[in-house]
Amino acid sequence: MTYSTMGILAIILLLISNGDILFHRDAYALNGTWRNYRAFLISVLGYYISDVIWGILYSYHLIAALYIDTSVYFVTMGTAVMFWTKYAISYLATKSLFNRVLHFAGHFFLGVDLLLIVVNFFYPVLFWFEGIVYKPSIARSLAFSFQILMYFLTSIYTLTVAAKSKEKIKRRNLTIGFFGIAMALSGVLQMCYPLLPLYAAGYMMGISLLRTFVLEDEKEEHRRELEESRMALQAALKDAENASIAKTAFLSNMSHEIRTPMNAIIGLNNIAMNDSSVSKEVKSCLKKIDSSARHLLGIINDILDMSRIESGRMTIKSEVFSFAQAIEQISTMIGGQCRDKGLNYNCSIKGKVDDYYIGDVMKFKQVMINILGNAVKFTPKGGSVTFVVEEGTKMNSHASLKFTISDTGIGMSQEFLPHIFEAFSQEDSSSKNVFGSTGLGMSITKSLVELMNGNISVESQKGKGSKFTVLLTFGKAEQTELPEEPKRPAKHRASLKGRRVLIVEDSDINAEIMTKILSCRGIKTELACNGKIAVESFDEKGEGYYDAILMDIRMPVMDGLEATREIRAKGSDYARDVPIIALTANAFDEDVQRSMQAGLNAHLSKPVEADMVFKTLEELIQ
Repeated sequence: MTYSTMGILAIILLLISNGDILFHRDAYALNGTWRNYRAFLISVLGYYISDVIWGILYSYHLIAALYIDTSVYFVTMGTAVMFWTKYAISYLATKSLFNRVLHFAGHFFLGVDLLLIVVNFFYPVLFWFEGIVYKPSIARSLAFSFQILMYFLTSIYTLTVAAKSKEKIKRRNLTIGFFGIAMALSGVLQMCYPLLPLYAAGYMMGISLLRTFVLEDEKEEHRRELEESRMALQAALKDAENASIAKTAFLSNMSHEIRTPMNAIIGLNNIAMNDSSVSKEVKSCLKKIDSSARHLLGIINDILDMSRIESGRMTIKSEVFSFAQAIEQISTMIGGQCRDKGLNYNCSIKGKVDDYYIGDVMKFKQVMINILGNAVKFTPKGGSVTFVVEEGTKMNSHASLKFTISDTGIGMSQEFLPHIFEAFSQEDSSSKNVFGSTGLGMSITKSLVELMNGNISVESQKGKGSKFTVLLTFGKAEQTELPEEPKRPAKHRASLKGRRVLIVEDSDINAEIMTKILSCRGIKTELACNGKIAVESFDEKGEGYYDAILMDIRMPVMDGLEATREIRAKGSDYARDVPIIALTANAFDEDVQRSMQAGLNAHLSKPVEADMVFKTLEELIQ
C-alpha cells in the first residue's frame, strides 16, 4: 500500500496548494504560462491517481486492471514532461534555437510515449506482468531516460537564462532549474527502484515550491489591480473636477453674456421711465418691462446659486452679526410686500434671543426671504403670513433657533410634499401656472439650510396654507455690540458734479447707458473700448486727470484685471490711489476676489443700480 498512501497524500497536498489554479479557471484563462502550468498539474494529478489505483489493484491481484492503470501511468508521465517543458519555455519568455528544440522534443517524446503504450498492448516493449510481478522492459528504461534528459535539458536552459536575470525573476528561474534537476535525479532513482514512489515525492516537492510563484503573482496582480483602480479613481476625480470647472466656466460665461444685455434693458428702461415726456400708458409698459427683467435676473441668480451648491463652491461664513437687525431687515422687506398685496403680516419672537450670533447672515436672510417670499406669492389677497422666531436649546458655545413661517395660501397636496425640495419641482408646471416659479427656490433653500448644519420641514394642506419649520444653530457671541473697528466720523461723501470718469466698456449700448446715468449728476465721461486703450488714455492724460475709472472686466485685447494691474504698477501715488471700480457682469465670489487681488477698489455686478454707482463714487473719490 506504499503507492496508495503516498499517492493519497500527494493528491491532498496538490489540491490544497494548487486547487485554485485547477478549478478557478477564469483567474488564469488568459495567461499562457499558467495554462501550461495547470495542464502540468492535471497531468501530475492523473499520475498520482494512477499511483493510488495501482496500489489498490496490486493488493487485490487485478492484473488486467493493473495493465491498463500502468499504461495510464506512462501517459500521465509523458504528458507531465511535455507540459512542464512548455511551462518553463513560456515562463522564461525568451526566443532561441534551444527554446524551439525543447518545445519540439516535449511533443516528440509524448508522441513516442503514446506509440510505445499502444504497441505494448500487442508486444511488451514497456512492461509486462508475470503473475502479479511487474516486469519492466528496455523501452521503459529508454522512456525514463528521455524524461530525465528532458528535465535536465530544461533545467540547463533555465539556469542559463537565470544567470542573465535579476532579482525576483532570477530567483524564480533558479527554482525552476533546480526543480528540473531534482526531477531528473528522482527519475534516475525511479529507474533503479521502480516500486519506490520517488517520482511522486519529486513532484510533491516541486508543486509546493512552484505554488509560491502563484502566491507572488496573485499578490502582484492584486497590487496591480489596486494601482489601476487608484489611477482610475484619480482619473475619474480629475474628470469630475474638470467637468465642475467647465460647468462653472460655462455658467460664468453665460451669466456674463446674459447680464450684459440685461444691463442694457434695465438701464435703458430706467432712462425712459425718468423721461418726463413719456405718457402714463408708456410708463405702465416700462414698469412691466422692468418687473419682467428683474424676474429674469432672479432666475439667473437662482441658477447660479444652484450650480455653486452642486459643485461645492458655495461657502458659509462665520461672522458676528446683529440678529435683531437681520430680523428687522427681513420683516421690512416682507412687510412691504404684504402691504402691497393686501396681506396681514405678523412677526413675533418667543422667549429670549441673543442680540448677536455667529454665522452667515447673508445666507440666513436668503433662506428666510425665500420662504417668506413664497408665502406672500402663494397667498391670495386678504390672507395672512406669520413669521415666528423661538429660542431653542443652548449648549456650550452654540445656540439653536426655530423659525416658523406659516400662511393661509393655496397650500400643497400631500402627493407633492415629498418633492417640494427637488430641483425644478413644481406642483403645477403647466403653462397655466400664474406664479412664474422656476422650481429652484426651495431646492436652494434646503441646500443652504443643510450647509448651515440645520434642517427644514414642511406641512401643508391643499387650499388651507403651508407651514415651514427651520432649525438653525448659530455660534454664541460674547459681545453685546458688533466688533467690522474704532468709531469714525461718517464716511466722506464727495461731490460728483464736474468730476471726470473714464468708462472702460466694450459694449456701445452699456457705455451709452452709463454715460447718460452719470450725466444726471453732472459727471463728465470719456470712453475706452478695451483695457489697452484705457491704460494708454491714463498715461496720456497725466496725473489727476481722471477722478475715477469704471472698469469692465471681460473685454477684447486687454481685460479689466490686466489693465488695472498695469495702472497700479506705474508707481505714482495717483496711479496707486485713483478709484477703479469693477462694473461687470461677472457675479461669482471668485470674480470679486480676483477684482480685489488685481487692485480694484469695488466690484459692482451688472445690471447695476444708478444709486449704487453714485454711492460708491461718492465714498471712493477723494
